[in-house]
Amino acid sequence: MRKIAPGLPCALLTAAVLTLTTAVSASAAGPSASSPVEESRPVAAGDVRDLTGIAHAYLRQRADSVTLAGAKRLAPVTPERATPALKQSLAKEFAQLAEQGRAYEKASGGYSRAEVAVTPGKAEQKGDRATLRLTETTSLLYPNVRSADEPKAEEYTLDHTLTFTRDAAGAWVLASDRPDIGTGDVTTYNTPPRTEQPTDETRSEGPRSAPANTERPPAGTPADDKAKTGKSTLAAGYDYTAMVNYANRYWQHPNRDYRTYGNDCTNFVSQAMKAGGWKKKGSGFFDRKDRDKWYYGDHTWTTSYTWGGAENWFWFARKYSQRAKPLNNVWQMALGDVLQADWDRDNTIDHTMIVTGFYGTSEIYLTYHTSNTHNRKLTNLLAKYPHAWWYAHRT
Repeated sequence: MRKIAPGLPCALLTAAVLTLTTAVSASAAGPSASSPVEESRPVAAGDVRDLTGIAHAYLRQRADSVTLAGAKRLAPVTPERATPALKQSLAKEFAQLAEQGRAYEKASGGYSRAEVAVTPGKAEQKGDRATLRLTETTSLLYPNVRSADEPKAEEYTLDHTLTFTRDAAGAWVLASDRPDIGTGDVTTYNTPPRTEQPTDETRSEGPRSAPANTERPPAGTPADDKAKTGKSTLAAGYDYTAMVNYANRYWQHPNRDYRTYGNDCTNFVSQAMKAGGWKKKGSGFFDRKDRDKWYYGDHTWTTSYTWGGAENWFWFARKYSQRAKPLNNVWQMALGDVLQADWDRDNTIDHTMIVTGFYGTSEIYLTYHTSNTHNRKLTNLLAKYPHAWWYAHRT
């Protein structure tokens, strides 16, 4: 069994890979060998406002494609101010998002509407080509909220690098979007499958327990004590409310007391476990590869692999510390429980999430990093990734 170092991929598998196509004219592709090299310069304030407006309209249309209204359109609505090549590419992507939206509607009721905000960052220009970095914050509202305590929306934040060129009339048009998805997932994007890389050490842990069942329990099945009260008689002393509060507080903006990794899902969940009472075990450089240790250090080389690696966390939580108990069915999870996924069924855990909400036994809401996502419905995850293996942990 491979060992996974902190921050290695928590990638999501998808059936379709969507790729943005950048359309760049010959004049915008760059200077010829005989042309002088033009230096990048800041974009004028008025142009930044224009670029931000174009980006906002595009991202709003993108998010709207997966909602109930977008799913019912006969043809996708693409940005007016975009290159012809990008419009063609986005028409295919938005059509696939609408298809996803129909699947979500069938599974869980879907999303009633999207609210999108953007925060512009650095903007640079070289000739007739401009680059804008911004952060998207999107809420996909649920249409069937049944109580005041049930989450009202799925939320996510995502960094983008967008490029723009001038059209024949000299106006800015969007040419490409490079979202900083890393190896994670957001509802309005699909990413290709990734393979976790082995470290310099391997060790067999023996057979893994069977994946959890994903079939819904019969209607009217009572929730257990932890689901009812937020407390568990199986692990006295852990504060599940603190775990959930931590995840709700830091899902969007990471806690500055900790490092963040390019693939941050298990690092984030370990922080929530620590907030709820998990005690560190071990320290320093020499213990960091041991799966019976779990701790955070001042440096990556003094932090255990079990802290930030999904596969290693599984073995520490289940086998060595027994701080987590396997659940036979994902719908048994309650507040503060952890769900992990093996997206391509290669017997290596890829992704880690924490339960931050539920509605009886009919819906469970999950929060995670990479990409930073808050209160995503378990029903929608199961609909998008029906072939994954799921491992549910009672913490």
